[in-house]
Amino acid sequence: MNLPKYDKLKHFFIGYIISLAIPVIGIYALYICILVAVGKEIYDKVSKKGTPEILDIVYTVAPCAINYFIFL
Repeated sequence: MNLPKYDKLKHFFIGYIISLAIPVIGIYALYICILVAVGKEIYDKVSKKGTPEILDIVYTVAPCAINYFIFL
């Protein structure tokens, strides 16, 4: 069962995993996170295999943005 709250949690953890690269490559990890989040939603829209949502992008990018400003 794929409940909406678990979908957002998966997006958050993917963003967090990408954010672990921030101490190594800095702002580029944030750019990669944004590209992955937007790319996933474009894929969902084009393939019709998922529901594209703006909040999915927000939940993916949030941990990256937070960690970027912590390590800034």
